[in-house]
Amino acid sequence: MSLLFILFLVCSSDVDVVQEDNVKIVRAGEDVNLTCTFSKLLQTTTAWFKQTADRKNVQIVSFYIKLQPSWNKDFEKANRFIVIKGDDRFNLTILKTKPSDSATYFCVVSSHYSTGMGAGTRLLVKDAAVDRHITLQQSSIDTLHPGDSVSLQCSIFTESCAGEHSVYWFRQSLGESQGILYTKGERNGQCENSTESQTQSCVYNLFKSNIRHSDAGIYYCAVAACGEILFGKGTELNFRVHNFLLFEILNVEIVTPITVICFIN
Repeated sequence: MSLLFILFLVCSSDVDVVQEDNVKIVRAGEDVNLTCTFSKLLQTTTAWFKQTADRKNVQIVSFYIKLQPSWNKDFEKANRFIVIKGDDRFNLTILKTKPSDSATYFCVVSSHYSTGMGAGTRLLVKDAAVDRHITLQQSSIDTLHPGDSVSLQCSIFTESCAGEHSVYWFRQSLGESQGILYTKGERNGQCENSTESQTQSCVYNLFKSNIRHSDAGIYYCAVAACGEILFGKGTELNFRVHNFLLFEILNVEIVTPITVICFIN
């Protein structure tokens, strides 16, 4: 752990550092940009850290005042990491991402006696050649009524491997092209291990009570396990629509007040 990161632990956190994305998901080979913004102030040092699945923190790069960036040799040799420094931003771009880039990235900003760190961006790199010994299943849900409670289930079956699973839930509403992050890396699941077959099965649940029409959509789970990123096919939440008689008036100029009555079953 570098000196800068140790200083962060003991200094006050008066610097407001914002990392816009909690999670970013890309396919292996794609480029990704991690943003870091902060108030315009006299920064002394800015830096990016990578936190791996085993909670180890590695400094990628640091930038002292207006000097050239100081790179960790491992990242500099890779020639895939680029930083863009501004008065109120310090963005990190990773070119041609690899599954090994999957980690949580933190931006740290220091200004004399104050230091701040962003909440972190979890990068998930989906490998096209996924381990076929890992499978992911999502439960199906019957049509619901407003006010119901529901438990969405995500099950993963893997060969036993080191490290914990991180489970993320996304909701995609009707008409949206991308899902919105719903939870941040759940780790508490019910797991069973088989010593005979050296396999592990885990079940993760997302519980929702008193659901409303605004909760409708398709819920996807994504699981980081055994160095791979897997995505479920989604569970759709639908609401039962009551039959009703609807009077629709189109292209009519209303001269006098009209009362429209709907009969609801």
